[in-house]
This record gives sequence, C-alpha cells and structure tokens, in this order.
Amino acid sequence: MSPVRHFGGNGDVATFMAALAEQYGVAANLEDFERKAQLMDYVSYRAIFEGFQAHLWTKNSGRLLWMTHPSWPSNTWQIYSSDYDTAAAYYAVKKACEPVHAQLNLPDFTLAVANISRTARSHLRLRSRIVSLDDRLLAERVDALSVAANSIATLAALDLKPVLAREGLVFVQLTLSDSYGATLSENLYWQGRDAASERRLLDLRPQSIGVTARARKSGEDTRVEVVLTNQGRAPALAAKITMLDEQHARVLPVYYDDNYVSLLPGETRHIEVLCPAGSGRCARVALRGWNAEPRDIAVERTVP
Repeated sequence: MSPVRHFGGNGDVATFMAALAEQYGVAANLEDFERKAQLMDYVSYRAIFEGFQAHLWTKNSGRLLWMTHPSWPSNTWQIYSSDYDTAAAYYAVKKACEPVHAQLNLPDFTLAVANISRTARSHLRLRSRIVSLDDRLLAERVDALSVAANSIATLAALDLKPVLAREGLVFVQLTLSDSYGATLSENLYWQGRDAASERRLLDLRPQSIGVTARARKSGEDTRVEVVLTNQGRAPALAAKITMLDEQHARVLPVYYDDNYVSLLPGETRHIEVLCPAGSGRCARVALRGWNAEPRDIAVERTVP
C-alpha cells in the first residue's frame, strides 16, 4: 500500500510531510526520511512544552498530547512505540520538562528559566552563546537571575534578527549554572531566518564523535555509561546511541537517560543506559546522527 493513501482523514500527515520537505528537503529514501523526521520531531515536541512553560500559570495550566504512540510504525505523533524503542520526541519532552530548565522562547527570542520544582533557586547564571555553522562565536551574554518555586523567570530577548539576516541559520546554546558553577540545564537550538533557511543544516559535514562505553552490574541488571565527545570542528546534531548484542542486533528494551544529543565542537555528554535482566547482553554501542560519523564499538566490562 502506498503511504500516500494515509495522507488524509484523522491523523492527516500531509502537513507534516510538507513541513519536512520545506525545512530539510524531500527525503531521498527511507533512511533519510527517518533522519529528518526525528530531527523535526525533536524541535516540535520541545517547543510544545517550552511554549507551555513560557506562560506558566497565566495563559497555560496544562498540556495534553492527543496521542503518544501509533498503532503502526510512524514518525509523527509519537514519543514511544510498541517495539520498546524511544523516539527523539521523547527526549525532547524530557529536556523541556526538566525541573530547572533554560529555554529560548521562539516567538520573540526572549530567554527564560522555568523552575517546576518546589524549591526557589537563587544566584543562578545563564550563559547564552550564538554560534555559526562553522563554530564562529557571533555573540555571547551572561545573565544573573533568581527564580521562585513553581514559576518562570523571563529575561530580555536575544538580538537574533540581525544575526539571522546575515547568517541565515545559527545555533543558540544556553547553559544554566548554580552559585557553585554546577550545570543545571543545557539546551541547544538551531534557529533559521525562515523555514527554508533550515536547509542550511544539510551543509553540515559529518563530524567525528569519540565514543567510550563501560558496563557494570547493578543487581540483575547491567548499567552502561556511554561518553560522547564531539571531536570535529562543527556542531553534531541528534547523535543517537543504540545498544547491540554480540551479533550486532538491536537490544530491546533498553532505557537511556538521554539520547539524540547535540554537541558543539569539544563538548562531551555522559549517557547512562539500563539494560534490564533478560533483555539480552548489551555488548556493543552503535552511534548515528544527523551529521555524526557512524560508529560501532564494543562495551568495556568492569571486573565485578
């Protein structure tokens, strides 16, 4: 059955396909479609919940997703699926809903820090960096702030419009730290002048990502710490790790505390993976991404 036959009726995906083609170009094949759809889903789902928090307890008091998983394989309107794999949208929602969260409000480029915990946070520091596709630092700003419990603090807007007029597309990196310098929240946006400018992401060359993985027993389960480092000279977007067995087959279910991570050059991210007992031996880690060079490495085993 042609997928075009599903372009209509309840759950119409025609607008999804049109937006994907406009932002990232028409998919060349199924693999290219999946890569582009995951990236667009990440941006969309993060915006759904950051938009909620931008007007917390004023215009907004809740968010409802009409669907969380599809009845057949899909790349729209889902954050998980029946095969126990987890889509980029899930990690976008997890990112947006972290207890203390730094965000860029997309309608007007104001900065905000949402605190959905019960504890007020004071003496915070929000560092904002605007970076080009080739990793040139275009602008930087540091804001000091405090935010009450269960509320949001809104700061002045970033002056992005003249930068976008000149560059077309930029990256905005937000890093929120406490009074001791510990990082509380990290967030990276790729913002275009318009939808068509998003296609500049296609110009990103594949980047080398360093990968290490070390496993340890945790009761009957196995925990694997995976460390990713962008060794390239440009941002690497939506880097996804997948646990494999000795025969290089995907292991499911497996639970990742983060995935589809984006890294500026030199940045490192730690991901903890839980491989439940009976899920199969997590022997290898595969890496792929929007512009990450594919990797497949063995997991190092610690001595009990």
